[in-house]
Amino acid sequence: MTPDLTLPGMVLISTCIIAGGILIGLQIFAIDLPFTGYVMVALAALVVLGATMLVLSCRRQNENPSRQ
Repeated sequence: MTPDLTLPGMVLISTCIIAGGILIGLQIFAIDLPFTGYVMVALAALVVLGATMLVLSCRRQNENPSRQ
């Protein structure tokens, strides 16, 4: 039995989107933060990771357990 990764995937994606929005808002008001570009790239990578978790979790739910 594999763990259901739907909830952690959703939490990871939504948290990264909120954090990215906060960083963009800070940049709009000309508040300089060090390494903002690197943080945005890391957040984008985490969003992709969370989306992968969601896709894989949805695919596993459609499998037939009697075949295993």
